[in-house]
Amino acid sequence: MPGRIEKISVLMPVYNGAKYIRQSIGSILKQSFRNFELVIIDDGSTDGTEKIIKEYTDSRIRYFRIEHSGTSAALNFGVSKCSYEWIARIDADDLNTPLRLEKQAAHLEDNPDTDILSSWSAYFRDPDKIIFVLREPEEHEDITEALAIHNPINQSAMMCRKSILEANKFNESLDNNEDFELMFRLKDKCRFHILPEVLVYTRWHKDSRTFATDNSNIYDMLYLDAFRKMQDSKSKGVHFFWASKIAWINYFYGDRRDSRGYFRNSFSLKNLTAYITTFLPNKYFFKFTGSRIRYRFRNIFENNSVYSAELKKLLGKN
Repeated sequence: MPGRIEKISVLMPVYNGAKYIRQSIGSILKQSFRNFELVIIDDGSTDGTEKIIKEYTDSRIRYFRIEHSGTSAALNFGVSKCSYEWIARIDADDLNTPLRLEKQAAHLEDNPDTDILSSWSAYFRDPDKIIFVLREPEEHEDITEALAIHNPINQSAMMCRKSILEANKFNESLDNNEDFELMFRLKDKCRFHILPEVLVYTRWHKDSRTFATDNSNIYDMLYLDAFRKMQDSKSKGVHFFWASKIAWINYFYGDRRDSRGYFRNSFSLKNLTAYITTFLPNKYFFKFTGSRIRYRFRNIFENNSVYSAELKKLLGKN
């Protein structure tokens, strides 16, 4: 019989999050799953974040302030302070739906082989505009394939065993992409799953680390893995597959000019479109790749009224 999940640790790192942290904390305190602790690690904020957190009297909130050391260090410290085996992550500018913990706990109870769990996410811009809904693949094999190019695990919807995060720490040498780097390291060790429903609303704003433009710190990791697999391939189809992956790795994280040869050797309509955009001036290329055009375009044809209504409710607007 699968074991019941009685309690959950929710881990929230924050640095200068005064503008949005009340909303994020509020989304956790409204969870239908009540047996949790909210562990907040303040990475040396200077904007009044500490004062806001100390206004709360809920005994489930545990606040720790450390010297400014970066997100990875704050997360590693936070893991050490979590009391329970399952840790749910949330960033201090995002929002969880009230059923997030309940639904994830139910899935984990029914699927004890799952080590890392996440969900679909809706991205929004202030004050309450849905930009797009990101529907990542659900099954482990598809998730690990996606990890060859990007991180499909939304960290504000991630649940992971504490024992895994203790044995595999966040890389404190990274200024960003620490979550991607860790998920990539774990792809051959852990079992992933993504719930096919929106349980997190991710805020898109100019200071968000979600859309950091410097991705050079993970280029070597992705490129070397894909290049080795391409070289080891025994068939033309597998070689084509990894050549396409290398094209996209160069496109997003390396020198886009280096992607052109790989795109030419792994032809598809999608790759042809990307190949053409590599000739754009830098200003327009980075605007194109950074704005999630594909998801925004798809959003035009989708009815997101349900998500818009839920977002407004989470923000206390109805």
